[in-house]
Amino acid sequence: MRSRYLLFIVAFLSASLFIGTSLLAQQKPDSTSNIDTTSIIPSADSITKNRTQRATDSLLVLQKKKSIRYTASYKKLMTHPYLPMQTKPSFRINELRIAPSFDGRFYLIIGMLFYLAFIKVTFPKYFSNVFQLIFQSPIRQKQTREQLQQNNLASLFSNILFILNASIFVSLIAVKNGWVDLSLYSCIAYSAVGFTALYLFKFLFLWLSGWLFSQGEAIGNYSFIVFLTNKVMGVFLIPAILLLAFSPESVQDFAYNSALIVISILFVYRYLISFSIVRSSLKVSAFHFFLYLCTCEVLPMLVLYKLTMDFISGTF
Repeated sequence: MRSRYLLFIVAFLSASLFIGTSLLAQQKPDSTSNIDTTSIIPSADSITKNRTQRATDSLLVLQKKKSIRYTASYKKLMTHPYLPMQTKPSFRINELRIAPSFDGRFYLIIGMLFYLAFIKVTFPKYFSNVFQLIFQSPIRQKQTREQLQQNNLASLFSNILFILNASIFVSLIAVKNGWVDLSLYSCIAYSAVGFTALYLFKFLFLWLSGWLFSQGEAIGNYSFIVFLTNKVMGVFLIPAILLLAFSPESVQDFAYNSALIVISILFVYRYLISFSIVRSSLKVSAFHFFLYLCTCEVLPMLVLYKLTMDFISGTF
């Protein structure tokens, strides 16, 4: 009786489980048949749109990185006052500017300096005595003068140096101020010829005067002072020539005025020393000696200048 009851319960449970399983199977839909696959798989337009969006986002990121990276230098260049990057470009046509060439002046002055070095190396004792004589006492001057008068070759080379430097100095000033319508080198050639003729005439005139009036020693001492001053002047003109040849106009004016001051001091020195020598030998007054300077020193230079200007202008 008990066994039958157990079998009945087991059979009832089994039937109930089978019926419940069948009902669930009928109510649950097929997942593979009900899902719309088109709604899950993205379309081609959405893929392209997503890619474009990602590319745009990446470009924006790169631009932000670049702007942050070059802010320190690039921003300064964009706002620099001498680099107007934000303004409109402008175009301007300038005339061709041809810079003046100073090669000829350079080689000319180099040649003059080499010539000075040649005199200094070849005649060192003579070169030093020329400048020592100016600051020596009268007794020492007589001894040094005798030594200098014995070296005629060194004296000739020193006089040529004076003529060369004086010609360059005068020509630079004349060309700068437009006094002559000549090139620099033509003006130097004319000036050299003029200075040579002037001092050759002066030397012959003094020698002839000493021979006629039997005052050869006094005239010789005076001539020595004149040419000694010229030799010193030829060396002192070198700095002024360098400044006149290559410096700006303001510096050229300073060099010109300084050279005139030095030349004036040397001429005053030559007048005082020459007068002391001539007065002891010829016993002339200062007024008569001044008349001589105006007649034989200043007047020939003015006449030579007038003749040279007339010859250059074509009215001679």
